[in-house]
Amino acid sequence: MLECTLYQEKEHIARIILNRPQVLNALNRKLWEEIYGNLEHAEKNQDIRAIIITGAGKAFCSGDDIKEVGRLQTPQEVRTFFQSAVNAITKLVQLPKPVIAAVNGLAYGGGCEIAMLCDLVVASEEAAFAVPEALIGAIPPIASVIGSHIVGKFSVNMMMLTGRPIAATEAKQIGLINEVVSATHLIRAAEDLARRTMATAPSSIKSIKKLMRLRFREEELMQAVEELINIVQSDEGKEGHKAFIEKRLPSWVKP
Repeated sequence: MLECTLYQEKEHIARIILNRPQVLNALNRKLWEEIYGNLEHAEKNQDIRAIIITGAGKAFCSGDDIKEVGRLQTPQEVRTFFQSAVNAITKLVQLPKPVIAAVNGLAYGGGCEIAMLCDLVVASEEAAFAVPEALIGAIPPIASVIGSHIVGKFSVNMMMLTGRPIAATEAKQIGLINEVVSATHLIRAAEDLARRTMATAPSSIKSIKKLMRLRFREEELMQAVEELINIVQSDEGKEGHKAFIEKRLPSWVKP
């Protein structure tokens, strides 16, 4: 039984809908696990030629569920949470079928990084992108490892080191996304992209994706996740997450 996602199949396209609109589709452990399961199901179904990921409600994904992360008490609980994320990320990267992100609203933190991992990205005019993890005493592991390969060193550094969100038009200018369309045409545009990929040979797509992911080294991702686990459990990480929950600015320097 799916609790945090919706999964649909139609005309050789699988659609995965992140479905926690009440919290802007924040990534709790269950949502990460369902993303993995849905991707695996789409991979095994030979009738599926392409996958679309989008969000329910007004957001694509607001990133990791800070309240859930803040409730984690032990290092093992923190590690288990992020291992669920690693499993989904690895499945997304290794999938031999094209994955298209249809970004319908804000894509922050892990949401922006999911878009980075997709093969093609179409966004609505209302979409916004950010990797603001450093503002709460965390790091964006995917953006840190492969962000410079996607949008260049200076563009990704501006996003990571300042946390500044960018609009869909700027995201297209720096190469983070492929297309910007109206909200009413978003899913249609993503489906059009999916159908265009179906004109190519599945074996060609599989080989292209295999070569493209040479840039994505799992050992580097694991190193980044270890850094994230350590910083989340540090004094600054705890203060940052607590400040976010309490809706105040964090106090990085102790008196």
